[in-house]
Amino acid sequence: MPAFEQLSQRAQVARLRPTAQGALRAYGLEVTQLRLLNHGFNTTFRVDTATGTRFALRLNVNSRRSPGQVAAEMAWLDALSRDTALQVPAPQTTKDGQRLQHVWNEALGRELPAALFSWLPGRVLGARATAGQLREVGRATAALHQHARHWTLPAGAELHSLRDPLMGMPDHLDDDHEHLTPEGREVVREVLRRVHAELDRLYAAERPRALHADLHLWNVHWHRGQLSVFDFDDCALGLPVQDLTISAYYLRPKGGLERALLDGYAEVAPLPAFSQVTYETLVAGRGVVLLNDVLVNTTASIRALLPRYVPNAVTKLRHFLDHGEFRHDLPGLLQG
Repeated sequence: MPAFEQLSQRAQVARLRPTAQGALRAYGLEVTQLRLLNHGFNTTFRVDTATGTRFALRLNVNSRRSPGQVAAEMAWLDALSRDTALQVPAPQTTKDGQRLQHVWNEALGRELPAALFSWLPGRVLGARATAGQLREVGRATAALHQHARHWTLPAGAELHSLRDPLMGMPDHLDDDHEHLTPEGREVVREVLRRVHAELDRLYAAERPRALHADLHLWNVHWHRGQLSVFDFDDCALGLPVQDLTISAYYLRPKGGLERALLDGYAEVAPLPAFSQVTYETLVAGRGVVLLNDVLVNTTASIRALLPRYVPNAVTKLRHFLDHGEFRHDLPGLLQG
């Protein structure tokens, strides 16, 4: 039988569906339909029930979170849903009161963390986002940071530190990859060195707090004029400027949207202090994090992107080193 990472997208999802069905039995729901929502770093299904209530079931397929880290995510989401007006996915408990379970998947040969969340109506903002909607994303980001300032991790929960430029992930950048050349590896290493220096300086002056750490436009919904935020799987201990630069990475080169994000944040809380050099370096650092992760991702659709994704990432990072600015709209990028 082929390894999971060698299977097609459809075949991978087919081998995950029984695991999802097995996980749902622990909740005592009468499920009428299980529909795929996303198969990327993790896999999420929409769950329809006989009562008309919907849920979202997430299987952590590629996530390398420890049980303590997932417990922290569940605890923070539970607190946010109780303590704030933010629309976030509330963790659901199994019949025996657990927010998280581990379910065996035969194709991967290991247990997968599985969690069920309340349903958030609406559509992802994605590429259709407007400046007004980005202002709301900024406001929500500030509200998350304000809540996290006073929230403490419960016993048994843990979050890794974003002082690590690779966000706690194993370093795969020196592994043997056919698409990452020795010259490209040198570029990536130099960016990583600069990010490390900036983070050392920032963390010496400020105390970290819980961050979403993956706040891009495909992790927010818009429904009848209201924003909701989901996918807290990457949440970690970090500094507010890191959340903002992670968001900014996905907005380049749309400067008006990036400005609206920062303006919305400032309506709720003071913007964190940062220099332009620091800001651009952390935006570029997001590119290194994603490159490091996609090199070992098992999802078929992501692996298919590697022949152009890797050289394009190097081109963008080289441009940052040469010009001090990170952009996605550079000439010479491979198209596909």
